[in-house]
Amino acid sequence: MTKIIRERPDYYDSFTCTGNTTCIDVCCYAWVLPMDPETAEFYLNYEGEFGDYLRENIFQEENGDWFIRLKDNGRCPFLTEDTLCSVRLHDGEKAQIKICDIYPREQEVMAGHYRQDRILIACSEVARLLYTSPGDAPVFIRTEEEADIEVSEELRVRTERLLAFRDGLMKALVAGSFDDSLFGCYESPKEMEKLLDDALYFEGHDVSQQLFVTLRSILPQAGKIRAEFYEKVPEAKKWLRKTAAYFAHRQLLDTIQDGHIDGPLISVFRSVHLLELICLTRFYEKGSFDLDDMIFSAHIFGLIFEISMHNVALMKEVRNTAQDAVYPDGENSLLRPYLYP
Repeated sequence: MTKIIRERPDYYDSFTCTGNTTCIDVCCYAWVLPMDPETAEFYLNYEGEFGDYLRENIFQEENGDWFIRLKDNGRCPFLTEDTLCSVRLHDGEKAQIKICDIYPREQEVMAGHYRQDRILIACSEVARLLYTSPGDAPVFIRTEEEADIEVSEELRVRTERLLAFRDGLMKALVAGSFDDSLFGCYESPKEMEKLLDDALYFEGHDVSQQLFVTLRSILPQAGKIRAEFYEKVPEAKKWLRKTAAYFAHRQLLDTIQDGHIDGPLISVFRSVHLLELICLTRFYEKGSFDLDDMIFSAHIFGLIFEISMHNVALMKEVRNTAQDAVYPDGENSLLRPYLYP
């Protein structure tokens, strides 16, 4: 038996969908919703009026696969007017199809004997939990359990060392030790222009396309906007440092898996740079910025850079500008690498 390390944010179990009472977006829209066989059978055998309602809104294809029948406008038929799940309200999470469990939660992301349960800030309610949780740093609960798996001694040692490194990095980020790297890399319009030029290679999202247009329009006065932003919103750096620690916890897991730290580490700082630009745009458009705006900005960032695997991969692209080559391993990607300063 091997001891498994498991970590999850301390607010992981506190999350619940709030619908349109506080939620910025509607998740249950325009998704293809395949049903797992167990839930399909549960719906088919559900008694009473609610069972009839369930069966009216599912269908089976010729190959035997079951799906939820979306409405003409793309919405899930089980959404209430408050954009809450009627299935969940009626019978709890156990009655939902399994695909509904993977967002905003990600369970059992693993590397060797380490397990990570995540919850994504692409969901505005998760972002709210992150920024309103006590303290300057996100807190992750670590537990141990036994499992019948084999883990090499080399992987065990590497995992323990990298977890220690990651924890130290998170503390340093929150303490402000890397503020020059977080907030000082893109101080001129020319440098920001490079960042936005590369951002064009991200997969599109309606919100992101509008956002990049606005970002480009404010570049000539970006330095002035940033100075005013941090003067009027002194807590903004605290929020961004806390988000940087969140990024470090998520993204350095890849290093445990393959031993390469360059891409994930670059991605931590690059994520903050892009999130900061989203915050500046929000501040510019409104003339003010508060906690709800920080939550909104994190939500928009998450929609673009957490959900798309293409964009996640691109965020980790590394270019050695001195040699004009991608590293490590000298493998050039089909994705255009960032020109990182």
